[in-house]
Amino acid sequence: MSQRLPPNDLRLTEEDLIDHYEQAPCGYCTSLPDGTLVRLNGTLLQWLGYTRDELVARATVQQLLTVGGRLHYEMHALPLLLLQDEVRELSYQLRHKDSSTRPVLLHARLLRDTDGQPLVVRLTFFDITERHRYEQELRRSHALAQEHSIQLAQANALLLTQNEQLSRSTADLDNFVYMASHDLRQPINNMAGLFAELKYAAVFTDPETEGMVHMFEAALQQAMRTIDGLAEIVQQQRQELVPIANQALYPLAEEILGSLQPQVLARQAVFTLDFEAAPTVHTTRPALYSVLYNLFSNSLKYAEPGRPARVRAHSELVAGTVVLTVQDNGRGLDLARYGGKLFQLFSRFHPEVEGTGTGLYLVNRLMTQAGGRVEVTSEVGQGTTFRLVWPQ
Repeated sequence: MSQRLPPNDLRLTEEDLIDHYEQAPCGYCTSLPDGTLVRLNGTLLQWLGYTRDELVARATVQQLLTVGGRLHYEMHALPLLLLQDEVRELSYQLRHKDSSTRPVLLHARLLRDTDGQPLVVRLTFFDITERHRYEQELRRSHALAQEHSIQLAQANALLLTQNEQLSRSTADLDNFVYMASHDLRQPINNMAGLFAELKYAAVFTDPETEGMVHMFEAALQQAMRTIDGLAEIVQQQRQELVPIANQALYPLAEEILGSLQPQVLARQAVFTLDFEAAPTVHTTRPALYSVLYNLFSNSLKYAEPGRPARVRAHSELVAGTVVLTVQDNGRGLDLARYGGKLFQLFSRFHPEVEGTGTGLYLVNRLMTQAGGRVEVTSEVGQGTTFRLVWPQ
């Protein structure tokens, strides 16, 4: 059996009620029904900064509160206390001797005499400084979040307006380009017809005339190709209503190569097609046709002189996308020099080869509209590889 503790040790377990009252972690005080203070514990006096003699029988509970708290205590707390003998968790600000304040929660209980008349009020104050600070910080965070939300909504509205304006501007520009290309086509055709009649009817004696005639014809053809290129760009832009479906690569590629047969023969070109891994692309037929046509025709147009053109087109599935690769052994490009301009409209990097500078612009635009992208690697004199990443 365990031994009993000696009497001195037992005294250590006895609670000193006065010390407990004075050093409690909360503030205690007792007042008369009119609020006159008759007793305060040491904790409350320490908070307030007063001595006991400065407050007992000299001040009221109301005077310990801020102006707003006094009014609330008189108009709300005391009537409730007289009605139900107890009030709980009322939020006030204690006013210290140095005029600083402390947020507290007040609990009060009314004690009555044997006749039921109010005798004294016992009040307990709980310091809620940390809770008050947390609530203030929470309110600030909430206000800041609301402000950011408003700013984000305003930014989104501005972005939406700008996108709408950009869409209208793009549509207006496309309409202008389409109308301009349409209106210019007829005058250019008229000029070509008149010039053909002039060549047939006129007699040129100057030996330099023949060269000038060829230059003028070349200029007319270049102007017509540019107009055709612009018209094609706008026409492709207007294909948005064409239904999207799985487009088979083999038959479309063979159709394009059939239309390019004269250039294929002239370049002694060999095309290798391998679409087994990913035989279809989910897009519109006009978009896929235009992309393949421009890449195939460019591989023939920019073939290395004196070397038969070799072009390999293949597809594969990569991370849920279809990657279509077109690789040639042509002239290649200096990407360090021209990479930033590769997809700009009317950009040309081999001036010795006839062209309008619209093909790669159109390829990139169609891929962007489809939610895909174009990746390019190239080496001068060795060839160029285009990787078209199509989302599925």
